[in-house]
Amino acid sequence: MWQLLLLTLVVPLLIALALLPARALLTTTDVAMLQLLWVTWIAQQAGQRWAIITTINSVVLLDVLFVAPYYTLYVHQVDYLITFIVMLLLGIFIGRLSGRLRVELARAKKHMRQRQLLAGKTRQARMLAELEHSRAMMLRSISHDLRTPLATIMGASSMLADKELQLSEAEVREQAGNIYRQSSLLSEHFDKVMELSRVQQPQSTMQLESLAVTDVISAAIARRAALLATQPFDVQLSTTDCFADATLLEIALANMLENAVKHGQAPVSINFTRQNGHFMLSVSNAAAAKRNVQRDSGTGLGTAICKAVMHLHNGDFSLQHDTERACVTALLRWPQSSNNGVQHG
Repeated sequence: MWQLLLLTLVVPLLIALALLPARALLTTTDVAMLQLLWVTWIAQQAGQRWAIITTINSVVLLDVLFVAPYYTLYVHQVDYLITFIVMLLLGIFIGRLSGRLRVELARAKKHMRQRQLLAGKTRQARMLAELEHSRAMMLRSISHDLRTPLATIMGASSMLADKELQLSEAEVREQAGNIYRQSSLLSEHFDKVMELSRVQQPQSTMQLESLAVTDVISAAIARRAALLATQPFDVQLSTTDCFADATLLEIALANMLENAVKHGQAPVSINFTRQNGHFMLSVSNAAAAKRNVQRDSGTGLGTAICKAVMHLHNGDFSLQHDTERACVTALLRWPQSSNNGVQHG
């Protein structure tokens, strides 16, 4: 309150005193226009009432200090009186206009807050839907990859436990071997489930950094050393570095290489390039002849892991089938720019 009184009463006086030495050079209209600038500022900051008080104070100061006879309220010419009236009306108009603008601005801010709240709820609902979809996809992926080994283990163990079946020693060894192989496969799948839980993390925990692509390839092969260590790979790099989370990219590439080696034919090609503002890392090889275990068609854990990794990098994962060449390509694609909404470590 006291600050507003100071601004409406004292500041106009200071403005008038500052202009007083140039009184002989200034017309009353010049002084009035300069005072109205302060009235406009008051109207914007404090509203209509204080703008009117400032205007009245400015009119009085104009009359006392700049209209002869000086230092009195006497007005001996009608044109000065008209100037005062116009100045007062302009001040009132500015105050009313500013007050209306303040009300409209408050309404606009309220409307914007409502829209932001609605947008936030919509975004939250979308995120919940995406989480539910991801959960359902993960459950389908786990079911897809675990169904066959579990069924094999159950079938083999039931045969071994059935006393009515007269199994030969060779048949017993065969069923025991089936149990061992499928148990190993289950162990691999559980390792993938752990990898999937690793990649389904908040973006804020990612450690984005500049990486040598050759190091990522070596680390991915080391993750599946028993399967990949002796495999020959045809590596084609149009550039040697990228920007990503090293561990997540390594996990995704390891799953791509595993899928290619298990369910495709040699040679396996690894290609890395930059194109249209994106990094592109692909694994491709010829599709294998029909086998008991089919290549991941996009519903297995490996695919879920690759999609999750690319989602965290604001990129995408795809499986491309070239029917003419009988070739399958798994592709990771993510933006080159580090400014993609992810916090960097």
